[in-house]
Formats: sequence, structure tokens, C-alpha cells
Amino acid sequence: MSKVEPTIANSGAKLTKQRVKDFPIPIHSHGKAKVRVMKVVRTQTKHLCYEYSVDTTLNSPTYERVFTKDDNSELVATDTQKNTVYVVAKRTKADTPEKFAVDLVKHFISEYEILTGAEATVRQTIWERAVVDGEQHEHGWIKRGPHSNIATAKLDREGNALSVTSILKSMTIFKSTQSGFADYLQDKYTLLPPCDERCLSTELDATWTYRCDVGGGEYDFAGVRDAVIQNLIKGIFGPANGGVFSISLQATIYDAGCMVLTQCDDVKDIKIETPNKHYLPFRQLDSLGGDTDVFEDDIFVPNDEPSGTIKCVVARGEE
Repeated sequence: MSKVEPTIANSGAKLTKQRVKDFPIPIHSHGKAKVRVMKVVRTQTKHLCYEYSVDTTLNSPTYERVFTKDDNSELVATDTQKNTVYVVAKRTKADTPEKFAVDLVKHFISEYEILTGAEATVRQTIWERAVVDGEQHEHGWIKRGPHSNIATAKLDREGNALSVTSILKSMTIFKSTQSGFADYLQDKYTLLPPCDERCLSTELDATWTYRCDVGGGEYDFAGVRDAVIQNLIKGIFGPANGGVFSISLQATIYDAGCMVLTQCDDVKDIKIETPNKHYLPFRQLDSLGGDTDVFEDDIFVPNDEPSGTIKCVVARGEE
């Protein structure tokens, strides 16, 4: 029997679709993710550095044809969006992720008339100046983590509406005392004993929006961020001497959120998310050591899985 070679049908036209029926796509967009850029600003006395990871998203109803009609005309390619990040990074005087995000969306809207909206999310890697012999170094830096600063700017061409959202991501906190948890529902499924002395820890995310128009002039995003962080820290820990007792993580983050709105007039609302990072007391120590090796609220086992997911949004009532 002779061997039959496989053949490929080729009519000269490329197969571009396999569907037999079209359906609407009410939502569509395209963008570029994780565009990383480092900008170094060199002054006569010291250097400044800003490292960002940028996501861009562009919107236009016309771009439906890219998905449905095989028509790429006037499409701002994702590679073009990537290159734009570096061009705007060169031009901008932004010293915050918020301002960089605003400059990016303004560039896209002004450059491409086909766009009805643009969005940019900017994640900042935080570098702190190295300290040598008690003095800040001119050009030496140490990376801080895990927490980072994030901002999202959205610009709608219709009405020229600009919105900015700021995010504090993964600020890890720890209280070695002044925390308890009691008086909760006890039933046949409950094993957790109530306590009035425990460690409290979480990896806090905070997201806030602004009441005012942040589009006109130079807005002090850095000042607002610093004020939000300081009030979150004070609300969670309390005064440096003595602190404040946490009846629950829920009550504590609500308290801190109210402090933010009280002290930061420009903040419209704040969302606080706090997954538990447990530090479990190692009570077995009493059975393992000698007479002096007893548990005295001092030896703990770090464990963050599984974790509680505690979150709330604190907002101004009139809005």
C-alpha cells in the first residue's frame, strides 16, 4: 500500500474566524500591563529616584470593530502605549504615582481623538535614602517593602471628567499588646477562646477617593497620602505611651477610618482591608521546658493561613 501524504487545504485566503453567529460585546477595552520604568532626577546636590509599574487602558466605542470586524484602523497598539509611558516619564515633573497617572491619561486623551476615555494605574516601588554615619546619602538608596503606593487616574473626554484613586498596599503592622477579642457568638462550632491579651497583626490595604477637583493646578497628593498614613497609624496603635486597646480589628479600623476623614478634608471615603496575620501563643511551652520555661505571653507561632478577611468603607454621610 502506498503512503498517503497529508494535505492542507489552501484556497489562498487566510481563515480569520470560525463563528457562525455574531453577538454583542457591551464591554471592551485594551491596554498594556506591567510597564516598568525608573526615572532618576539629578540635581546639583542630590539625586531623586522614582520607580513605577504602569498599567494603561484605552476606551473607544469605535474599537468594537477591532474585535468584531477585523478592522485595526486607528487602534493605539499596546506597544505604543508602552512607549508612551517612557515618553511621559521623561516629560513629567510628577513626584507621586497620582500625578504621573494623571499626566498619562491627559496625554492619551489629547493625543488620540478617537479615545473616549483613558485609565492609568501606577504602582510605585518605594526607595528610601541610605543613611551613612547619621547623614542621608546623596545617591544611595535602600528598597522598602513590602508596602507600596498605588494610584489610578481615569479621564473621560465627555465633560473632561477626571477621577483619581489612591491606594496604600500591604502596610504590615504588628501590636504586641493592647488587643483582645471576646463576647462573640459561641456555639457548638466555636473553638476559639475569648481573650483580653493577644498580638494583633495585619497587612493593611487602604483605598481612598477625593472630594475636590484634583485636575486643576498642582494638587498635593503626597501631603494627603502622608496625612492618611499617619492617621491610620495613630488610629491603630494609639498614643506612643500606652497605646489604645483594640476590642476587635473591625472596631479599630473603623476608628482609624473616621480619624482619616476628620483630619483629611480632601478625602471623600476610605476603604480599609485587613486580613489577619495571626501570631498564635505557643502554650505547649509549659509542657516542654523546665520550671522557668513557661508561656508568659511571649512566645508565638506566626501563621497567616487561613486568615480572616475584614474590610469596611468609611464615607462622609452627606455624600
